[in-house]
Amino acid sequence: MIEGFIAKPYFDEEDNFDIMASTRLDVGDSVEYIDWYDKYVGDNLYKNIQYKHHITGEILGAVETYFVTEEVWNGLLDYFKNSDA
Repeated sequence: MIEGFIAKPYFDEEDNFDIMASTRLDVGDSVEYIDWYDKYVGDNLYKNIQYKHHITGEILGAVETYFVTEEVWNGLLDYFKNSDA
């Protein structure tokens, strides 16, 4: 993950969002890529990634901008380790 996000929100019996009971992915967490698909929200088209959650094994989906390949992740790590940024 290049950015943390709520992978699976949890809502209680009164339909109130509970962040503590929700499933979250954080920066650096890894997932198993399954596939990609288009998702429309109103007039907007998003590219989504279907992935397997690293702990629960659930198949979930999220907008592709949260993800990078392992090669890109390692490049980012090297860059920030070796730069004055």
